[in-house]
Amino acid sequence: MAGEGALLQLDRISRRLGGRQVLREVSFALRRGEVLGLLGVNGAGKSTTLAIVAGVLAPDAGAVRIDGCDVADDARAWRSRIGWVPESVPLWPELSVSEALDATGRLRGMGRSARRATIERELARFDLGGVATRLCGLLSLGQRRRVGLAQALLHEPDLLVLDEPGNGLDPLQAMQLREAIASLSPERGIVLSSHDLAEVEAMCNRVVVLHEGSVRHDARLDGEPGRLDAQFRAIARSPASAAA
Repeated sequence: MAGEGALLQLDRISRRLGGRQVLREVSFALRRGEVLGLLGVNGAGKSTTLAIVAGVLAPDAGAVRIDGCDVADDARAWRSRIGWVPESVPLWPELSVSEALDATGRLRGMGRSARRATIERELARFDLGGVATRLCGLLSLGQRRRVGLAQALLHEPDLLVLDEPGNGLDPLQAMQLREAIASLSPERGIVLSSHDLAEVEAMCNRVVVLHEGSVRHDARLDGEPGRLDAQFRAIARSPASAAA
């Protein structure tokens, strides 16, 4: 899709890690209200792409922009507009859920009254009131994911970046995750990676497929059952030289 009017724009991003070319001139864009699923086999470059979008890694070449502003120009302002939930949610095991959210708010520079209001909002949004005083180290995987989302949304970011958000969740937890993402998407842009094609079809309205570090497919989901599976299998089995 064209980048004009996009919330997020990746322009020919490349990155090497551990002596290997992980990303090769990756370009795609995302508008507000879109939920973009980033697909690819292991090693395709999904997590590296998301880490670059989140400002955790810098690209070796290319540009990343939010509303036309380059991350390289003001990384702090960039991060203030992004909520980032990595695959392994970083929580303080010795803190309660409320304490962890309060600590996150402090790191974001939020005042006491703002922290109190936003913590109450996120506890309600993700149905975490019943575990607010529980230590993070004692939470289930699904609860940890919801706390991670609450942390990422404390400052009401424009862009939410999720790395394998449904990994390891049971069917009920996965359904709750889909409902949460659906409720969030009208207000912001969301980009997520997943190995689960059914999960992507349920949550996303666009999909980008990476193969050997390059974009091989970028299109809206048409809702036809099984079509994404066929497209993904064809790309995953093809050589990198077949990239368009």
